[in-house]
Amino acid sequence: MKQFAIIIPAYKPDQKCLNTVQKIIEAGFEHIIVVDDGSGKEYSPIFNTLESHKEITILHHAINQGKGRALKTAFHYILTNNLPFEAVITADADGQHLANDMVQLSQQLLKTPDQVVLGARDFTKKDIPFRSRFGNRFTRLLFRLSTGVVLSDTQTGLRGIPVNYLPQLLSVIGERFEYEMNVLAYLGKNKIDIVEVTIETIYLDDNESSHFHPLRDSYHIYKVFIFYGLSGGASFALDIGLYWMFIQLLKDPAPGLFIILATIAARILSSLFNYYINRNKVFKQGSSKSLVRYYLLAAFIMLTSAGSVHLLYAEWLGRGEIILKLGVDTILFVFGFVVQRAWVFRKE
Repeated sequence: MKQFAIIIPAYKPDQKCLNTVQKIIEAGFEHIIVVDDGSGKEYSPIFNTLESHKEITILHHAINQGKGRALKTAFHYILTNNLPFEAVITADADGQHLANDMVQLSQQLLKTPDQVVLGARDFTKKDIPFRSRFGNRFTRLLFRLSTGVVLSDTQTGLRGIPVNYLPQLLSVIGERFEYEMNVLAYLGKNKIDIVEVTIETIYLDDNESSHFHPLRDSYHIYKVFIFYGLSGGASFALDIGLYWMFIQLLKDPAPGLFIILATIAARILSSLFNYYINRNKVFKQGSSKSLVRYYLLAAFIMLTSAGSVHLLYAEWLGRGEIILKLGVDTILFVFGFVVQRAWVFRKE
């Protein structure tokens, strides 16, 4: 196991961390990097015990900076010191990752040295906590919609990463739990192969030891979807406001065309606003071709919405046109997000 380093971010660890590390050493791993993410002086005895093992290196953060930053600290340490590892395996400190599964990942890394290996949990088991089962399904769906990559476990912390990818992963944004999701999105966007290995699914005390904060950390993970929704809502409100304003301005000068002109003028301005927000605040990337792509997509969505509602209404239902419009536009809203992220605002 000399060619692999185990990386463990640790924030306020307990006996489970000591037990996990002991098992890792017994499994034959000779290099373990534990990052003390600002746990505080009261946890010094645990880190002193860890440091007494010759296989373990302790890196310290003066204050808590988050799991993403702890991983980056370990990556930076390996690269700065030019340590002779072929790959790293990241694991959690709460005892939910088994040494045997780390051996599985190392064996897969030997077979596929250019692939990132994920330890995938089985969420079909009945003893999985509800918040974990729901979180996995929801995140997996959003990840697939936004990247096109199909994974069975997007939130696993047990990952095998070839060292040659570490410089790239240091540039991935995110300091806390969202960093791990951003890494998967980066791998998918850059066509880096991912392979999954089934591992044991362990939740100790209903996962109470997890430092994942549902509101704060879910926001960081899903914020691109939240911002996209807010951008769409703000653009809709602006469209209505501009429509009303242009109606007042054009009603007398153009009595026969004021509704059409007001609609077009409002839609052009509100869509430019939406384009600017999506490019600069939501997806934070794009090219000179993005504006053309954006309006091609907007035209497609407009025609698809009108056509779909018309066909559903005229051919099958004959009623409920408002409900039909809401249902069709909700689907197209999600479709628009996927296309904007993958095509409209893609990096050239």
